[in-house]
Amino acid sequence: MSTTLEAPAAPAPERPAPDVIAEGAPTTAEHDQDHVEEAPARPLRRIMVMVAVIAAICGVLVATIGFALSYRSLEAAARDWGFGDRGAQVFPIGIDGGVLAFVAIDLVLVWRRIPRPLLRYAAHGMTAVTIALNISAAVGNRGVWEVLTTDPGRVLGHAVMPILLVLCVEAVRHFVVRTAELEDGTGGIPPQRWLMDFGGTWAIFRTMRTWDRTYAEVREQRRELAIHKVWQEHSEDIAAGRLDALPGLLAPHGVTVEEALAMPARMRRAEQERQQTAAREARTLAQEAAAEERAAEQKARLAALEAEAEALRAQGEVDVLRATVEGERKAAVHRAEAAADTAGIEASAARNAAERRATEEERRAAAEQEAEETAQTATLRRKAAEDARKAAAAEAEATRLKAEAKANQRREAEDESKRQKAAEEAAKKEEEAQQSRHQAAVHRERAARAELAALAAEDAARLSERERTIRRVARMILVEAGGTAIALPLARIEQVFGVSNGTASGYRADAADLIAGGYDHRTDPLHNAALV
Repeated sequence: MSTTLEAPAAPAPERPAPDVIAEGAPTTAEHDQDHVEEAPARPLRRIMVMVAVIAAICGVLVATIGFALSYRSLEAAARDWGFGDRGAQVFPIGIDGGVLAFVAIDLVLVWRRIPRPLLRYAAHGMTAVTIALNISAAVGNRGVWEVLTTDPGRVLGHAVMPILLVLCVEAVRHFVVRTAELEDGTGGIPPQRWLMDFGGTWAIFRTMRTWDRTYAEVREQRRELAIHKVWQEHSEDIAAGRLDALPGLLAPHGVTVEEALAMPARMRRAEQERQQTAAREARTLAQEAAAEERAAEQKARLAALEAEAEALRAQGEVDVLRATVEGERKAAVHRAEAAADTAGIEASAARNAAERRATEEERRAAAEQEAEETAQTATLRRKAAEDARKAAAAEAEATRLKAEAKANQRREAEDESKRQKAAEEAAKKEEEAQQSRHQAAVHRERAARAELAALAAEDAARLSERERTIRRVARMILVEAGGTAIALPLARIEQVFGVSNGTASGYRADAADLIAGGYDHRTDPLHNAALV
C-alpha cells in the first residue's frame, strides 16, 4: 500500500498533511482555493522582503553602535592599564573582533550542516567578557560586583547593546538552521507534540535515534502504518462499498473526507500496479532464463562442431602421413627389384661373352693343331692354346670384373637417378598433400563458418528445434552428398543427431523437400545476413 506524501514547502504544522491523495485532475473547490491563496502571495512576499531588509539594517546599526561605544570605553581603559597608545587602539578591535569571528564561523558551519556548539558558547562568553570589561572601564568604578549591587542601571546600559547583538545573531542562526531543516526535511520534533502525545512522540524519537531517520520520515512511516491498520480492519466494509465510516476513521490521521472516499480506488490502482510490476518481473526472469538456456545450447552446439572439425583435421593429417609412408615403401621395393634385375642381366651377358671367346679360341687351336705336322709343333701349339685359354680366361675374368664394375657404376647411377626421381616424386606428392590439406582445411573452415552463420541466422529467425535440425540435414545433403538426399546415409543422420532410424528418415525427407523448394545455405538471405 503506497501512501507516501510530498514534503510541505512551509514549516510542518503539528498535524501532518494527508498522505492519501486521489489521482487525476483537481476538483473545482481545490482550483478556486489555489487562486484564492495565490492572490495575496506576491504582496505578502514583498512585505516580508521589506521587513527582512529593515531588520538587517537595524541589526547592523545596533552592532555598529555597540562596537563604537565599546571601542571608546575599552581604548580609554587600555591606556590606563598600561597597553600604550598603539596597544590601546588595537585592544578593543581584538576583543570585539573575536566576538564577530566566533559568530561568523558558527553561522557558516551551521549553513554547511556541520555545527560546532563550542563556537556558539565561545561567542556568548566573549560577549560577557566585553560587558565585564566595559563595566570595569567606567570612570569611578570600584568593581563589577559592587556596581551590579549598587548601580544596576549602569550594568544594564553596558550590557544592552551586546545582548541585542546576540539576539540578532541568534535570530539569523535560527533562520539558517530552520531553512536547512526545511530543505533537507530534517526538522526536530515540535515541543507541543511531547505535551499532547508523549507516548507516541517517544516512540518516534526512539525510532529516529535507532535507525537514523528524520522526524518527517518517521512521522510519515507511523502515519502510513496507522492508515494501513484502518484499511486492514475495515477492508470487508470497504470492499462491500460501505464507505460512510471511512472519513471518520481516517480523520485522526490527517486525511480529508474527499481523500478518504478516494482511497479505495487508489488502493486498488496501487494493487494493480504491484501485480503488473510482479508480472513484468516474472516475465523478465523467464526471458532471461530462456536466453541463458539458448546460449548454453548454442555453446554446446558450437563445441560439438569444433570437436568434429578437430577430429576431421586430425584424420586428414593421419591419412596424408599414411599415404606418404606407403609411397616411400613401394618406391624402395621398386628400386631394390630394379637393381637386382640389372645386376643379373649384366652378369649373364659377361658369362656369355667369356664363353664365346673361349669356344673361339678352342676352335682356332684345334685347327692349328690339325695343320701342324710335327709333335713339337703340336706340343707348342697345345701349350700356346693352353696359354691362350688361360689368357682368354684371364681376359674374360678381367672383362667380367670390368663389366661388373661398370654394372655397379651404372646401378649406382641408376639408383641415384631413381632416388632423385623418388625424392622429386615424394616432394611433389608432399606438395600435393599440403595443397590437399590446405584445401581440406579451407573447405572445413568454410563449412564451419557456414554452419555457424546458419545457426546464427536460425537463432535470429527464432526457428524451432525441428526446423533447425531439418535445415542442418539439408546442409549435410548439399555439402556431403552433392545435393542428393538418398546419397546421405541414414546412419550418418542417426550418429550426428542421436535419433532413431525412422526419425532420421523423416528428417532426410523434410530436408529433401526443403532443398526442392529452393533452400541453399549459400544463397539463403538469412545465412548471407548472418555472414555479413
